[in-house]
Amino acid sequence: MPSEQGNLKSSHAGLERLIALLARGQANDYVGEPVSQLEHALQAAFLARRAGASESEVIAALCHDIGHWCDPESPQMSELGTVEHEKIGQCYLKRLGMADEVADLVAMHVDAKRYQAAVRPRYFDKLSDASMATLVYQGGVMRSDEIEKFEQHPMFDSALRLRAWDEAAKVPDATVDGLETYRALLARNVRAPLEEADLLHWKARGWLHIKGWLDEKEILSLRLESDRMQAWPDVQGRWMKYYETASESRRLLCRLENFLQYSRRFDQVCRGFAVLNLMEQLFGEPAFLFKEKINFKLPGGGGFSPHQDAPAFTTFEQRYHVTAMLSLDATTKENGCLEIADWTRSRELLDTASDLTLTDRVCDEMKWQSILTQPGDLLVFDSYVPHRSSANRSEHPRRVLYSTYSSAADGDLRDHYFERKRALFPPDIERQPGQSYESGIYNVGNPISVSSV
Repeated sequence: MPSEQGNLKSSHAGLERLIALLARGQANDYVGEPVSQLEHALQAAFLARRAGASESEVIAALCHDIGHWCDPESPQMSELGTVEHEKIGQCYLKRLGMADEVADLVAMHVDAKRYQAAVRPRYFDKLSDASMATLVYQGGVMRSDEIEKFEQHPMFDSALRLRAWDEAAKVPDATVDGLETYRALLARNVRAPLEEADLLHWKARGWLHIKGWLDEKEILSLRLESDRMQAWPDVQGRWMKYYETASESRRLLCRLENFLQYSRRFDQVCRGFAVLNLMEQLFGEPAFLFKEKINFKLPGGGGFSPHQDAPAFTTFEQRYHVTAMLSLDATTKENGCLEIADWTRSRELLDTASDLTLTDRVCDEMKWQSILTQPGDLLVFDSYVPHRSSANRSEHPRRVLYSTYSSAADGDLRDHYFERKRALFPPDIERQPGQSYESGIYNVGNPISVSSV
C-alpha cells in the first residue's frame, strides 16, 4: 500500500516476514489434523471475522500457532509441534512489532484449552487425539488455583472465543479468505504503523494521507452498514440525522452523528486499537474519541465552506484535536473531495467571518490542494488545517466517515459533546416547529438547514 505520504508498514521487513512465514505454513501439517498449518490459521481467522470479533482477536486467530514454525530450533513435542509454542509465538509477534494485545492473546490460547478441559467435561471428551496428546505436554488440565487466576484475566472471554475458533478450524478443503486479505489488517495493527518520513510530513504540514487503511472487503462491509444506517428512521433521543435543502421541494440527508452505540462495526473502526494507536503516534500521547459523523454528500449535496475546526472545538476547553477522514466512496473533484490549504503547520487561528468560516481574503491568499482518495483510504488532519469541499456534481454519493480525537489528558468527553449539541443544535426530528437554529460552533461551514420543517 505505498503512498506519497502515509505508507503503512505493510512493507516493513518484520511484517513481510510474518506474512511469508504464514504462507510457508501451507507446506506444514497441523500436528495430526487433516489440514495444513496455513489452512488452520486461515480458517480460524475466517471464523473470527464471521463472528464479528475485534481486530486483535482476528489477528490472534490468524497467528495463534505461529510459534510452531517460527523457530525451527525450538524443542518439539515428539511429532506434535513445538514445546510452549504459545509463548514462542507471543515473543515472536512482539519482536515483529505487533500489538501487545494480539501477542498476549496468542499466549493464552493454550491455557484456554487447559481451562476448558478442567471445567467442562464435555469439552475434554471432544478433544481430538492430537489435541489430547499435546495437552499432556502443555501441563494437563488446570488446577483450581490456576482456574481462579485465569478467570480474572481481562482477556479471559477473548481467550475462550479464540480457543473455540481454534478447535473448529480443522475442516479439509474449507472455503475461506486468502492470506492477502489480511495484509491491511496486519499493517494497521502494528505498534508504530507510520514510518519516520510520514511523521515528518505530519509535523510539517498537520495532515497525512494514508492509503489502504482498510481493504476492499472491509470497506464494502462498511458501505453496506452505511446503507443500512442511511435508512434508519428519524428517532428522538438516539442517532442524530441532519438534512440540507437542495431545492424548495427536496431535502437531502447531509449527516449522521452519535451512532457508534448502534453500530458495532463503525464503533470498532472509530474506537478500536488500530486508530487509537495511530492517534497516540500522532498526538505523542494517548487520545480519546471526541465525536463521529458520516457526511453523505448525496448527488446534488452542497459543499463545505473554507474553515478551520479549532474555533468550533472550544466547548470543553480542549487543547487540540485530530480528525480522521475514512473514505467509504472514492472522492473526486466532481463529487466534492476534501481540499486542504497548502501551508506550513502552525497552531494559528486565521481570520474568520461572523459564522466562523474563513474570510475571503484568507482564502484568496491560500493555495488549495485537492486530496483524491480511494475507498479505504484514511486522511488525518489537525484542527488548525484549513479545509473545504465543493458540491457533489456526480450521480453517486460521496460518503466519508469523520472521527475526531482529543488528548486523553483532557478527558473522555464524547457523551458530553453530543448532549450539548443535541440541546443547542438538535437533529431535525427534535426541532421545534417554526424555530430557527443558529449554526454556531456546531455547524461551521456546513450546508445543513438551520430551520425546522
